[in-house]
Amino acid sequence: MNQHKNNSIANDKPHGLIPFYIPHAGCPQQCVFCNQHRIAAGGARASEVDVKATIDEYIGNERHEKYWEVAFYGGSFSALPEDLQRSLLEPAYEALQNGEIDAIRCSTRPDALGETEIALLKAYGVNTVEIGVQSMDDTILTRAKRGHSSAEVVGAVQRLQEHGFTVGIQLLPGLPGENWHTLVNTAVAVAELMPDFVRIYPVLVIEDTELADDVRAGRYTPLTVAEAVTYSAFLKEYFEEHHITVIRTGLQSTPELDAGIGLVGGPYEPAMGELVTNYQWLQRFLKVLRDHRAASLPMHSVTVLYPRQLTSKVRGEKQRNMKYLAECYTDCTWQWYEQGSKKAKAMFGIKTNKFSDNVLLFIDNFRYNVI
Repeated sequence: MNQHKNNSIANDKPHGLIPFYIPHAGCPQQCVFCNQHRIAAGGARASEVDVKATIDEYIGNERHEKYWEVAFYGGSFSALPEDLQRSLLEPAYEALQNGEIDAIRCSTRPDALGETEIALLKAYGVNTVEIGVQSMDDTILTRAKRGHSSAEVVGAVQRLQEHGFTVGIQLLPGLPGENWHTLVNTAVAVAELMPDFVRIYPVLVIEDTELADDVRAGRYTPLTVAEAVTYSAFLKEYFEEHHITVIRTGLQSTPELDAGIGLVGGPYEPAMGELVTNYQWLQRFLKVLRDHRAASLPMHSVTVLYPRQLTSKVRGEKQRNMKYLAECYTDCTWQWYEQGSKKAKAMFGIKTNKFSDNVLLFIDNFRYNVI
């Protein structure tokens, strides 16, 4: 089973991230979706003289309160000139050696991760590398002007794993040419690589990009929020079934994105992660219900019993899952109970916490564990 080799969970401390953004620097391509100056809002703009000062500023008097990690973002770190990489990494590595921070990570391109580039990262203590994969379909990668192939992704991941790095993969469902066939193939190909974690970012159309021009010319239609939720939920469910952690779904909310500044189109939703999780639970319920009915078993009443920490996920945002299921199965009576609640105890006549963290579905006299 995949586990993060170095992270705040393993060290039982909250995560303290010290981000540096190097937008476009070192990147040989201009992808159709990219305008990184807009989406990389916040954080420090890295220079070779301020890395040490920024580390000191972030840590302050909280050195032992958090698991501190320096992160070099921008998507092309290992494609930077070697002298620039060294000048940025040296103060971070010094802080790592002195025990001031706990880890160093970077994000980069798969075609900039040969043995030479990996050796440099390893020499300066980088332990986590996130790769902008976006898709494992070569036609989509070509249309997106990524400048690399799926085969290069496979080689990069395997080399990093051989050298003991924690490996993350970033995906962009909804690129031009995306459909269920390409999405499923990407999920299968990524799962076969067994990365330590995945981020899922449904494609947004940002101003001053080729995609923005394509939207205005009618050549590209971005995903709706509903489509993005469906795609993302499939990917997340598939990866979790293969013991791969999905650490984020959807771009992090920023004041600029919330105001729609620079956003031409696409499924921007600050609560995307929550909507995806809600949809996962809905699909799990539907599978149990359909299988039950397909077996010609009686179905008059349905009771859902869930732990408190899963209340919003199971019931859905604004009780969306509850309403949808009630509308789909109008011939059933529905009851939803939180474990340990007075209603649950009255219903079952026992301490419902004996069910632990399970979500249970009771259909008449049949009990199902919803996983």
